[in-house]
Order: sequence, then structure tokens, then C-alpha cells
Amino acid sequence: MNIRWPNTKFIQSVADTREFPHIELPQIAIAGHSNVGKSTLLNAIFDRKNMVKTSKRPGCTRLLNLFEVDEQILIVDLPGYGYARAAKKEKHQWAKLIDLYLRSADAPQLVLLLLDIRHGPKDTDLQLIEYLNEHGVRWLPIATKADKLTGNKRTKRLKEMCEAMGGMLKPLPTSSTDSRGIETLRLLIIEEVRQQQQTVWDDPLAN
Repeated sequence: MNIRWPNTKFIQSVADTREFPHIELPQIAIAGHSNVGKSTLLNAIFDRKNMVKTSKRPGCTRLLNLFEVDEQILIVDLPGYGYARAAKKEKHQWAKLIDLYLRSADAPQLVLLLLDIRHGPKDTDLQLIEYLNEHGVRWLPIATKADKLTGNKRTKRLKEMCEAMGGMLKPLPTSSTDSRGIETLRLLIIEEVRQQQQTVWDDPLAN
């Protein structure tokens, strides 16, 4: 599968899962705590500086934002959770939107869970992991801002993060600043899509 990552276009923002467009493409969702660097990392993956709106203010992403990559993959940017200054009602709306999407017919085949390497998984991250496991949603941890730690500190923190999440999955270290892990992440996404397509070809009733 050959993906031209810069050939990405924004489709639309969705405030209600009933507004989700019918798009027959493999879906990968991007989840993470507010200010974890989702928008910046997506721009790095797409190799587009301003494709995804970035902001120093947490809680910038409040809807499901859909991006079509080279007419082959649909990337869904989920609302950032855990924003302390958001109103309780607003937090509930974000959580409900994520919940309805992940349990819908349009649910993603994989959720990439972004975690700031400097802080590791927070309580809200662990709650989401528990939710994903309970609902049988596949997920992989991605450590953002890996350039903020060096050498042994980075290695130690990745081990700590792995242990905090049950010891099964080691986070992939990435950095939008020095492009660390970006190509590996792209290949991971491609491989995930390829495996899903193979499953559908082998068993048309798999979906």
C-alpha cells in the first residue's frame, strides 16, 4: 500500500454521531488528553504544517474531526479529554460523543492513544484504556514529545508507562519537533489497514 500522506484533506467536523458521513474507508482514531499534542502530531503524520489547527490553549479539539488520507484511510481526531477548565456539562458532552462514536457502526478499527512522555498515563488515560478493553476496541499507546527527555530518562519513562498500562504494550516514542517515530507510526497505520483489508478479503462477513 502506497500512501501519499501530504495528499490529505479535511472532510468535516461532527458534533453528533448521526451526522457522521458514510465513508467506506478504514478508520483510525486519535485519542488523548488535552494538550498532549494531538494536532501537532497529526500535522507531522500528514506532512502538512497547517492541516490541523493547533493551539497552546488546551481543549481546542471539541468535535470529531475527519481527515481523508490519499483517498485510502480515514483519520478521526477525537476531542481531547481531561481539560480541567472546561465546564462539567461540556466535559460530559465530549465524553458522550467519544462513547457514541466508539460504540457505533462507524467505530474505528484502531485507536492510537497519545500520552505525553513527560507525565505518562494520567487517571483519565487509564479510564479510557479500561473502557477500550471492556468494549473490545483495539488500541496502541503513542508517547508524544519524546524529544523532551533524553537517553536513560526516556528509556526509563517508557518502561514506567508500559508498566502503568498493564505491561503488555510499550509506547512508541514520537516527536513532532525532530520527527522521531513519525515514519514508524505511518508504517504502523498502513500495516493496520492492510491487515484489516486482508481480513475482509478472507472473510466478507468479518465486518
